[in-house]
Amino acid sequence: MKKFSRKQVLAAAGILLLLPALGWFVLLQLGWVGSPGDPVRPPFNLSDRISTISVIPGEDGIPRARFFGWEEGDPELTADEFYEELLRRQRDLPWYFRLLDVTSFTGVAWVVFGFLGQAVFMGRMVAQWYASEKARSSVVPPIFWWLSLLGSSMLMVYFIWRWEIIGFLGQSTGWFIYIRNLWFIYGKERGESG
Repeated sequence: MKKFSRKQVLAAAGILLLLPALGWFVLLQLGWVGSPGDPVRPPFNLSDRISTISVIPGEDGIPRARFFGWEEGDPELTADEFYEELLRRQRDLPWYFRLLDVTSFTGVAWVVFGFLGQAVFMGRMVAQWYASEKARSSVVPPIFWWLSLLGSSMLMVYFIWRWEIIGFLGQSTGWFIYIRNLWFIYGKERGESG
């Protein structure tokens, strides 16, 4: 088995965490995505949000919804008009967009990325089960922690895109445990050999 130093484990963990941010920064520099909070502009819609919406007071004192960055300008809608517009947009979407709760093929790509992250995360249990069966004893091999780290990193990025704080917090707390276990494994091996 290849032996890694603790510095290499931390470097790999840092790369797994920073790579998505670096990818977003490159896309921002190319003009393919906007800054956080900016309205989404076609043709490359990484956020997959319908549009930016705010509630503003109307002249008659009744709150109105305003869609920013909409094709027809920035209309102000009453609550009923807003509800009808949401229903129309949902009705016009293909069934697979509605099933995945997205509005474009970019959103489908994000959902596929989330499924891949979940598959990697689940693969850690398969690896642990295989190692335990092979040893005829309960064993947690290093690949378990590497798959945990990779899968949770992918899921953290997916949950950031989904704006899902519960999933993000669930994965981020485990992330430190995976790094710490890799730290113990590779620090122990290094100490025994040197």
